[in-house]
Amino acid sequence: MYVCTMTQVIPVTEARKKLLSLVDEIYDAYTRVDLTKNGRIKATLVSPDYLDSLEETIYSLKHSLKDIKKAEVAFKKREFATLEELEKDLQKRPKNAS
Repeated sequence: MYVCTMTQVIPVTEARKKLLSLVDEIYDAYTRVDLTKNGRIKATLVSPDYLDSLEETIYSLKHSLKDIKKAEVAFKKREFATLEELEKDLQKRPKNAS
């Protein structure tokens, strides 16, 4: 997993002047650049790897939410096995069973 290491905030007019170097910097150094217009952030430049990582995280969370909620309900009802119970169960199984 990638972590964005640094964020720069610069005006769009400055970004326009040094766009090529910003693109290289974002890709090489895995940075993020927030672009401002009239002092407000209007857009963000990130590397494609960072964007892919964010999209994968969103997908994983979106598709795990139902299972997470089921687990929370089961936990509240104390419908779970402890580590000790799992270890005992594993010890009872034949060694060649998978």
